[in-house]
Amino acid sequence: MILNSKIIGKSSNCIIILHGLFGSLDNWFSIGKELSDTFQVHLVDLTNHGKSFHTNEHNYELMSKDVYNYIKHYQIKNASIIGHSMGGKVAMVFSTYYSQLIKNLIVVDIAPRKYNNEHQIIINALSEISTIKLDSRKDAEAILNKYGINQQTSQFLLKNLFWSKDENLIFRFNLNAIKKSIHDLLDFPIEFETVKIKSFFIRGTKSTYINEDDLKFINEKFSNSTLIDIFGAGHWVHFDQRKKFIETIKKITV
Repeated sequence: MILNSKIIGKSSNCIIILHGLFGSLDNWFSIGKELSDTFQVHLVDLTNHGKSFHTNEHNYELMSKDVYNYIKHYQIKNASIIGHSMGGKVAMVFSTYYSQLIKNLIVVDIAPRKYNNEHQIIINALSEISTIKLDSRKDAEAILNKYGINQQTSQFLLKNLFWSKDENLIFRFNLNAIKKSIHDLLDFPIEFETVKIKSFFIRGTKSTYINEDDLKFINEKFSNSTLIDIFGAGHWVHFDQRKKFIETIKKITV
């Protein structure tokens, strides 16, 4: 099976964009459109997300293999891969196995390490939503509000709701697989040799996802890496400083 995607632009210079946990390619559509004047942009729904296929297993090795199958299917050569958060970990794992297929590795606000589980409240709220019949998105929003989930995150999660063929409002992502695998997703579970391809780690200066200890490890394991700080941005760098983010991508992928 091949991952679902939207392909924008006709350049021979390709960019593949991998979204974060609970996201989808739609989160990146407007950015992809702006990049498409220079690149052919592949916006991809990762496994168990968006309109891509669901599986019981959900880990970085399997997701990177799905990206490999996608690249081979479309016969893409020398692509730049952008991955945000979970997508950044997928991109890093991919680079350890298939570096010969990548021109540039671009990791957005994530490091190759284990993180604390700050998603459990979200998972609990989504689990409750999944047990009831929803009449509207407002029903789901009310439950997210009850769990104290902020408005920005709530709106991000609600974009995943859709009306099924049997007229139920349900999430596109595979919540059961994500719940089962959350500890693996928070970790970076592989030992790997030094990655020598050109790599960029983009960090929001208001984010704590990449710290100084992370930078030491990144410099050791990604020997041709550059850190780029985007000021005024939090973890969702591409939303918080959209214009600067797009300018940065165009500059480093020429």
